[in-house]
Amino acid sequence: MTRPIKATDALLKDHRMIRKLLESWQVDNPRFDALTRTLHRTLVAHGWFEDEIFLPALQAEPLIFQRFQMEVSQEHFDMDALLKIMRKLSPAQKKEQACYALQLQVLLDTHFKKEEEALFPLAEKLLAEEGLLALGAEMQARHEEVRKFAEI
Repeated sequence: MTRPIKATDALLKDHRMIRKLLESWQVDNPRFDALTRTLHRTLVAHGWFEDEIFLPALQAEPLIFQRFQMEVSQEHFDMDALLKIMRKLSPAQKKEQACYALQLQVLLDTHFKKEEEALFPLAEKLLAEEGLLALGAEMQARHEEVRKFAEI
C-alpha cells in the first residue's frame, strides 16, 4: 500500500519532475524528440489531474474556482497545442523548434508560479490536510486512467 500524499504535494512533485526534464530539453540534444514526447505525456497527465480532480474540489469557493479553472485549463490547452505543433516539425526545423520551446518554457514558468504561489496555498487553506489527502488518494487511485488518457 502506498503512503498517502496530499494532492498539492503530488502536483508539486510533478512540477519538480517537469523542471528536471526541461534541464535537458534543448533543441540540440539528440534525444530532443524523445524528451518532447515524454514532456507532452507528463504535461497531459498533470493537466488531467488538475482539471478532473484538483480544481473541481475547489468548486465550493466559486470566485476562486472560476478564476483559476478557466486560466489553468486554458494554459493546459495551450501547452498541449504547442507540443502538438512541435511534434509535427521535422528535426531540421531547429529554429522553429527553439521558438516553440521558448514559448512553452515561458508558459510553464508562469503556470507553475501561479499554482505554487496562489492556487496551491489557497487550496491548502480551503481543503485542509484531510481534504488534500483524500484528493491525493483519488489521484493515486486513478493513476491508470490518466496513463491511458496521456498515451499520445
